[in-house]
Amino acid sequence: AYYFDNEAAQKVCTFTCFLPHIKGPLAGQSLTLEPWQSFILTTAFGWLRHDNGKRRFRRAYTEVPRGNGKTTLSDGPALYCGFGEKEGGAEIYSAARTRDQAKVAFAAAQAMLRRATGLRKALGIDVEAHRIIQMRSNSYFEALSADADSLDGKNVHFALIDELHAHRDRSVYDAIETGAGKRNQSMVWAITTAGADKTGICYEHRAYTINLLKRTAEDDTYFGIIYTIDKDD
Repeated sequence: AYYFDNEAAQKVCTFTCFLPHIKGPLAGQSLTLEPWQSFILTTAFGWLRHDNGKRRFRRAYTEVPRGNGKTTLSDGPALYCGFGEKEGGAEIYSAARTRDQAKVAFAAAQAMLRRATGLRKALGIDVEAHRIIQMRSNSYFEALSADADSLDGKNVHFALIDELHAHRDRSVYDAIETGAGKRNQSMVWAITTAGADKTGICYEHRAYTINLLKRTAEDDTYFGIIYTIDKDD
């Protein structure tokens, strides 16, 4: 049913490494992926379907502790899907519980591309105030407010859902997932730090990921990974 394609796995990593750091002492230098980051990207993007050559994984859940560059790790595949994958009319969204949170990843992507002059020119990307666009493919990337009404009718190719643990209900995720069903290799990419709410959608995805890892559940299209402390720590 599925096969691992080295080229597909490599492409998203190579693209991400063309992006520059935008903060701290490494600002301006190209990103270098840590092995665990490479594992996430290569696994999520390298597994393809035998029947149509499209991506196996359609949903991804990544939980990491604070300070591990989750926004950077997410902007790479978001920009790759929007402007490096040659998907016609790709709609890429950053969504979160609040518009300000959704703008965090989007603003970081803007800042990266403004510094990455060569990449921007090679791919014909224009960085505007509220949207990143590529005219040749009619594709764009923008931040969405959490108002579920504003999420209706979208034709999502890649959606970055940031800080899933802060979502009070499932309206944003569900609206995005519905919009992603219209394409044959869309991806809903949820990334979060750990939360305390055991009733919300984040805990639901966390529990689902654990069941998949324990093999008490089966879902070939869902990629989940959790980095956390050991029980005894």
